[in-house]
Amino acid sequence: MGEGARRVAAGWWVRIGAVASAAVLVVASAGPSQDDAALAPATSLPPPTTPSPTAPPTTRTTVLAGTTSTSSSTLPASTSTSTTEPPPQPVEVTREIPTAEPETPPPAAPPPPWASSVTTTSGGYVGTSLGCASGTGPSSLDAFFAVRAGPLLGADYQHVVALGNGKYVWFFQDAFIDPGGSATRLDQAHFAHNVALLQDGACFTLLHRGTAASPKSFESGNGEQALKKWFWPMGGETFNGVVSMFWVEMVKDPYNPTAPDGLGWHPARTWLATYKASNLQRLSFGLAPNSSARPVYGYAVASDASYTYLFGNTFEQNLVREGGYWNGPHSATAMYLARVPLGQFGAAPEYRTVDGWSPDPAAAQPFAQRFFVEYPMQPRFLGGQWVSVAKVDGYWGSNLIVEVANQPWGPWTTTELRGIAPRGGDPMMNTYHAHLMPWRTGNGSLIVTISQNARQMTRDAYPHPERYRIAAFSSGWVAAPPDPVPTTTTTSTSSTSSTSSTSTTVDESTTTSEPLSSSTTSSTSTSTSSTSSTTSTSTSTTSTSIPP
Repeated sequence: MGEGARRVAAGWWVRIGAVASAAVLVVASAGPSQDDAALAPATSLPPPTTPSPTAPPTTRTTVLAGTTSTSSSTLPASTSTSTTEPPPQPVEVTREIPTAEPETPPPAAPPPPWASSVTTTSGGYVGTSLGCASGTGPSSLDAFFAVRAGPLLGADYQHVVALGNGKYVWFFQDAFIDPGGSATRLDQAHFAHNVALLQDGACFTLLHRGTAASPKSFESGNGEQALKKWFWPMGGETFNGVVSMFWVEMVKDPYNPTAPDGLGWHPARTWLATYKASNLQRLSFGLAPNSSARPVYGYAVASDASYTYLFGNTFEQNLVREGGYWNGPHSATAMYLARVPLGQFGAAPEYRTVDGWSPDPAAAQPFAQRFFVEYPMQPRFLGGQWVSVAKVDGYWGSNLIVEVANQPWGPWTTTELRGIAPRGGDPMMNTYHAHLMPWRTGNGSLIVTISQNARQMTRDAYPHPERYRIAAFSSGWVAAPPDPVPTTTTTSTSSTSSTSSTSTTVDESTTTSEPLSSSTTSSTSTSTSSTSSTTSTSTSTTSTSIPP
């Protein structure tokens, strides 16, 4: 289910890093608001990954929760390739993908409180009111999603898109829906590969296809085949009343990997859907302009004033397809970038290369690569700068990283690195898929949501659905530092001659700027003076740099 609940019919095993206790690294962050909520206690943290020799060190302040002492620490910028060994102390967990219909029917019961709210929306979906949170801050969202929300028992892998006018749509991967209200176990509920929640202020409405009694996925793509071929939401945005959303087609593999090799399915193609922002009525569904899944462009989507950026990641979690878990770093540790003119999702993208942009997808190069299994960045453009959150190594890892940048290709500066534990520190659970909300708290802090599940889903989450629900917490706002000054080399030659009262000066200057991903700054100047015959030469200057 998303990263954390990948289940297949015969069951599978995956090994992940043990949950670490938390430590927080913060720089000049805004203080917590009254609605902020920390998700995990902070005691210790493994050292950050070692940067490449050219990575510029960035000084950060280490703050351990519950203390007032601070110490100087150094974190690497993520602009250069940086990898780690496999996550430490891996443990085994199991997941099974359930049947679409309940395996154990729930007991008969009177109609649930939300039954009167069930309706067919103008967009053609079954809509059910889930009630309202006490607010839209992190602690309010955390409390709302910690418990059963109407018929929604649990879901994961949230992607949130602003619709305008205080409305948002939440797309979830695998969800369990109990229309009758009497299910106490996940396997007593109906299973759907994706659902949507429409948020209006602090109130939520569940949207799906099918009927109220037999719910189906919100998006069936070009034809869902439950447990064989399905569609999971990626990134999206709203322009001119139309939501453009990328979906990845997932295909079941004919085998189930054993520990620690991951999940028995993989991304096959990338699709692009459009919906009316007013009611989410589907307008179109077709292959994305770049429909490849190597990488999935649209894995995350965000725009500045000029361009819409499509972040790319292979989203590959069947590690057998890449030589096995230990044959890392794996492809999902690399982040790519494409762009189209602002809001023009149907346009052919251009791709970030080592020295600018190209219309050729084969020329694309990762703008960042880190960790061992996954680097699942979820960037947004907030407050005039770029901000990203990621769960280090995804489902296999135990840390959260927050980064900031002035440009979507970086350099990205780490502002927070912390262990991330599940709600209540439950040792049966783990966390994955960190995602930023498109709004901030009243004092400017970031709102982060994260997916959760039991490590042994069948044994520990099926009888306890509360273990399969997202959580929310805050992270302090940090301004992106100025980008490093490009490496500059200047050579100047000056010649003077005084023959027959003729004076000549030769000034030749050549300046070369390294790619923006360079992490060293140096300047060399050489000056040579000599006497020669009468000459007249004009100044010549050459400058080379990565275009914006």
